[in-house]
Amino acid sequence: MVKFQGDTMTIKDKYLRILSCLVILLLGLSLVPSASASSPPSIPNVFEGNLKGDAANAGLGLTISAYIDSELVGSNTLKETGKYKVAVSGTEKYNGKAITFKLGGVASEPISVTYKQGALPAKLDLTFYGDFVPPTIETLSASPIFILNDGKDFSTVTAKVVDPKSSKIPSVTIDLTPLGQGVVSLNSEGGNLYTCNVNSNVSGEFKLAFTAAYPSGSSAKEKVSITVLKESELAARFGGADGIFSPEEIKTLVNDNNVSSEIKYAVLRAYFADGWDRI
Repeated sequence: MVKFQGDTMTIKDKYLRILSCLVILLLGLSLVPSASASSPPSIPNVFEGNLKGDAANAGLGLTISAYIDSELVGSNTLKETGKYKVAVSGTEKYNGKAITFKLGGVASEPISVTYKQGALPAKLDLTFYGDFVPPTIETLSASPIFILNDGKDFSTVTAKVVDPKSSKIPSVTIDLTPLGQGVVSLNSEGGNLYTCNVNSNVSGEFKLAFTAAYPSGSSAKEKVSITVLKESELAARFGGADGIFSPEEIKTLVNDNNVSSEIKYAVLRAYFADGWDRI
């Protein structure tokens, strides 16, 4: 082993140190991601414009979506009547491929537009035909409003739903989930009238969601109020401050059409042994 005067490191030590540095450098390079290992993020193609045809007055909240080769590549909800905006995200493999637009699941009239990666935003008007204008809830009521929580007493929800521009029958439902019964369809009675009898074992004051909708997703929503009472709550609700019914209060209760017959009978049974003869 050669060692020069004044040196503190042998030639072998120097070579070992140089070799170690090279190994560390190679390992470090192997951990650095290659520029070609991952593609840069794609800039979406943004399309916006007017909605035409039946969609010119489409209800807010409808979803417009874009597809390439049947794959969903973008969607957005309508924020303004008669206008849309949607960003189409894709990769190089979609370059030059046709984009299909749908509104509420309904395809637009044929158009010629393709995906171009990195293209600037483009204005594009789309035409759709279908039931995009929501039906109109002309009337919605519950009668009576006050019922007992015995599961037998009921309130009849009645609604009139119309759409002079469409001959299709909408889906008309009421959400009874707060009563533990789920979403229920109303019965069609003809003449644009729909009804449903609502009963409950759960007491409380409820605002039940009512919806009239078309398959396209356009819908009208309102709420209807029903109060379900326990027998022990009747005196506090309809009686005097002392919790005792007077003959005048009984008469008022009996003549109140917002109160169910079952509640009236329950009050009479509790406070008047002879029933209606005392009134």
